[in-house]
Amino acid sequence: MKKYYIEEHEATYKMIKEQGLKAWDQFHAPMNYTFDNFMMRPFLERALTLLSFDAKPPRAFEYGCGTGAGACFLASKGFEVEAIDICSTAIELAKQLAYERGFQIRYEVQDITEFPYEGKEYDLILDNYCLQSVVTDTDRELLFSNILKRLKPTGYYVIATAMFNSERKYKNSCYDSKTGILYERVNDNPSQYKDSIEINNCWWIPNRRHLTSTALYEELTSAGFKVVFQEEGNLICKSDRI
Repeated sequence: MKKYYIEEHEATYKMIKEQGLKAWDQFHAPMNYTFDNFMMRPFLERALTLLSFDAKPPRAFEYGCGTGAGACFLASKGFEVEAIDICSTAIELAKQLAYERGFQIRYEVQDITEFPYEGKEYDLILDNYCLQSVVTDTDRELLFSNILKRLKPTGYYVIATAMFNSERKYKNSCYDSKTGILYERVNDNPSQYKDSIEINNCWWIPNRRHLTSTALYEELTSAGFKVVFQEEGNLICKSDRI
């Protein structure tokens, strides 16, 4: 059965490749963003001024890396970087873009919720607008567990994620205000999707999770993190399991 988040993302990266673009942000907001001027960059630049690392070079890991904008930025700042994404097209583009910039980044096609732990620990783990696409409770629990396994006791988990906005219009979608889950309509064979559900005699699959600042803070602290900085969906966390 299909995971709810794979099909949409792979289709988008194929369009990015066909159109000669370089990044997810560029595809969705071409007037505002490029590969190097990605949405998270201002916060990530500021975050790095607040953090210190003992290792030289510090080791970074990014999941849901897409075409590698965040990974390449960290590499340019002297990090040794490894990164994963569920989409083979995204990783294909990421490898090419890193090569063109002279960065040696280890990329793999992997799902962070299923990524086997190999004993490596990192000084920084990056989420560049991936978290909102990991929707179900089960998948988010697996994600956070896998982050905690890989985060050094002195390491930082840096997140930028989309949040609940009362002015956002959910066209042709179903939003559950209790969970923050946004569902998209399934028009064909809902049984092919692992997490499809029936709502009002129609079938839907999870698409995004948009939480309030308070709900996201509570979720992260319950999962075992200490939130040391938060501005809406921009967060810096440490492991609280020391």
